[in-house]
Amino acid sequence: MTKNRSVIMSSMLYRFLVVFTLILFLSPTFSQAQPERMERLEKKELTFFERWAVRINGNAEHMFNTDIDGGGKFNITRLGFSHDATFTATERLRVTFGSTYNYYNFDFSGSKGFAGLRPWRNVNISNNSMRVTYAVNKNWGVFVMPVISYGAEFNAPFWDSFTLGGLAGVSYTTGPNFRIGFGGFVGSRLEDSVIGYPIGFLDWGITDRIRLTTLAVGARNDFGPKAEISYDFKNGFKVATNIGYEFNRFRLEKDGNFPKGIGDFKAMPWVGRVSYDINKYLTVNGYGGLLFFGQLELENKNGKRIRKEDFDTAPFVGGSITIRL
Repeated sequence: MTKNRSVIMSSMLYRFLVVFTLILFLSPTFSQAQPERMERLEKKELTFFERWAVRINGNAEHMFNTDIDGGGKFNITRLGFSHDATFTATERLRVTFGSTYNYYNFDFSGSKGFAGLRPWRNVNISNNSMRVTYAVNKNWGVFVMPVISYGAEFNAPFWDSFTLGGLAGVSYTTGPNFRIGFGGFVGSRLEDSVIGYPIGFLDWGITDRIRLTTLAVGARNDFGPKAEISYDFKNGFKVATNIGYEFNRFRLEKDGNFPKGIGDFKAMPWVGRVSYDINKYLTVNGYGGLLFFGQLELENKNGKRIRKEDFDTAPFVGGSITIRL
């Protein structure tokens, strides 16, 4: 595939996927994974501590060496952590505090092109939110969620590495097997103008074993839109495949090759996953896949582009552990 065609395809896919942006945290109705908890809530039997549901996930991943257009190669080792803590205040109202953190080690090699610039190496990305959802009635719900994000190399200017945003919308459900919703997001970007776009999500239990959803909590701890279809073997094992869009924008260190500049990494991951529930509290996940339509961009501290390159399709593998309390 030529470079121009890759750029065009990437742009088209971005426009399509952006309507699902930030859906990782957008479940607007009560969790299907807690039927006993909700039944007890309706009977008003839950104590304050029993009204909390906590999920913690940690993962490790490696993307293998891939070629960058214009010269050079790079690979990525990534460590991730995420958690969400949901407080069920009433039968209608709940509040979820969520966060994701990812550490990226970019290893560039070669003396030419983008890699030869040695633009960045160790990057921290964090997204934090507070989601408030309210069930207006048995079918309709509303949600609002402020988001604060941080993206920076080590030793980057701390206060210049934050962005703020928020989203709100409505949802419609016909029961535990079908939910749909839509709304909008407005937020800032590093050295860029305020952006806004529509969002949407779907959660559909096609059968008691097959589910199509854009609300899947990622085993990769990635932050971005995805659509997943899964099959539950009902013996603890589940298999799934998803495709999404991953995008990270971050501030560069003060004393690097491009002081206080901006780095940008985009890709479209396709993931295959196998999960096993050891018990109701602990799940182990193994996954692998490919990053398509990858793109690297370097800007100066004022947001002016220095260089932008595509990179070849890259394989990756990883694993994670999920704990539910």
